[in-house]
This record gives sequence, structure tokens and C-alpha cells, in this order.
Amino acid sequence: MTEYDVAVSFAEDQRSTVEEVVEAFRQRGLTVLHGSEHTHEWWSHKEGGDLPDARVRFFVPFVSEVDDFTSAVLLAVKSGEEHVLPVLLGDVAVPPDLLHPHVAYVRSTAHRPDQLTEALATRIEAAEAVGRERAPVGEVVTRAKGGSPVEEVEEPAVPTTFSRYTEQDMTLRYLGEQFAAALPRLERRGLVGTAHVGDTRIAVRIERGGDTVYALDIQRGGIGGDETVNFVVGKNDGVRALTNGWARPVYDTDAGAAVLEVHDFSLFGSGGAPCAYRREELFTALWQQIDAVLTSTVG
Repeated sequence: MTEYDVAVSFAEDQRSTVEEVVEAFRQRGLTVLHGSEHTHEWWSHKEGGDLPDARVRFFVPFVSEVDDFTSAVLLAVKSGEEHVLPVLLGDVAVPPDLLHPHVAYVRSTAHRPDQLTEALATRIEAAEAVGRERAPVGEVVTRAKGGSPVEEVEEPAVPTTFSRYTEQDMTLRYLGEQFAAALPRLERRGLVGTAHVGDTRIAVRIERGGDTVYALDIQRGGIGGDETVNFVVGKNDGVRALTNGWARPVYDTDAGAAVLEVHDFSLFGSGGAPCAYRREELFTALWQQIDAVLTSTVG
């Protein structure tokens, strides 16, 4: 049985976009199960032995319209199917009853295959890191269509020992440590990065020749409540918005662990519904955003 990182499914009107994304995947070194016939319509009508004999890390349906097939795969993710990873294209409106509140969906809001590739590669690397095995794509798709639903288990209650404030402390401490370790690497690009880490605020500043080219404040509390972590991009001049995004610690009963529910106004530029991040994923996303801003502004 052949093994792939992803298998893709797409609508006819997405064909050119998906082919460009698939090529970007392959240039990144990802293995892709993709054929010109692999449309939503094709996958939805194939059964059992007619499906490819392959194992995949993720089945990736591109969703720009909610129809019978895409509704089924979105509902499968909400029900716990970990091998389905939908990509939401453009401003597609997904009914709330098809979305899990603590699943970070991949969304492509612009025609940028490189950014989408990076997001998917990060999810694949995370799955590998936790030891998630590939699964037969036929079984994954059959379950997603409702032929063999994921076994339902009783959701555990939020532990009485869960504390938003403890998670807030741990998040601030972790982000401070990671920025302190990562910023010196900017010297090779002719930049100087500093991180002032206090009890209630982390001030990240990046300079070139004494001029500040990027500023990020990470603060305890803010618009979402005093248990949240607040993000402000740009030096505080008394005029800028009070927040570019904020994160609230929540307990993910599916994962059995605490995560950060991130509300992005303009921190990452994605907007939309809140997304769930582990602390490690949040720092990676912040660092990638900083790198993208620096690349576009100072090279």
C-alpha cells in the first residue's frame, strides 16, 4: 500500500487553484495523492475497493461551498475524525453546527499557495511529532461520508484542577522563553531583536540601525478578560488599537488538554472564527508572521 502525506479532493471550479497548491506541496517535499479525476463528486460516489489503495496522513478536501459531501467531511472532523483536514477557501460561510469550537481549521483567504503549504506542512509535522499513524484513505473517506462513523465516546468533563490563570502564566512564561531564544538568530539578517519579559508584559522589539522595524507587546489581560493574553502590534503611541488579537485558555475535552482559543483581529491577518492553538503552535504562528512581515519590509 502506497503512503502519502495528503490526498486531496476538490470541486470542478477549484481545479486550477488546487493544481497550483499541489505543485507547491510537492516542491516542499510533501507526497500528494492527486489525480485530475479526484473531485468531490468522484470521492463521494466511490465505495470500498473502488477507492485508492493508499495510506495518508490527511485527507484534504478544499471547501468553497457547503454541499452534501463537504458537509459530511466537516461533520466528520467535528465528530473526531483526525485524518480529515478541510481547507476553507475564500470567505466560505460554514454553519456553526458543522464546526468544532476547538479545532483550528486551515483557511486560505488569498491566492497564496506558499502560505497554505506552510500551514498544512505545520499540521503534518505536528501529526508526525505526536506519533499519529497514516490511515487507509478508503476507510477515512468512507467514515467521513457516514458509512462507518467514528466511535462516539463520552466527553470527559473539564477537570476541577483546570485553571485559566495558571495556563495564562505558563503561556506568558513559554512565549517569553521562546522569543528570548529565537531573537538572536535575527543577527544573521542584520537585525537586532530584544525581548523584555516582565510579570505582566513581554515587549518584543526588532531594530535595524536603531530604527524599530517590528514591535509586539504580549500582555496579561485585556479585551477578553483578565484571564486572557492580549497581543498589540506596533509601538504604543496612544493612537493605535488596544488589541490586534487575544487568546483565552480553554480546556479541550476532545484532546484532554488545555489549549488557547485565539481571536485574531489583525495579528495574523486571518480574522474569522476563533482558532485553537497549543502554546507551541501559537509561538510558531507568531514567529512565522514576524518573519513574513520582516521579509516584506526589510528583506
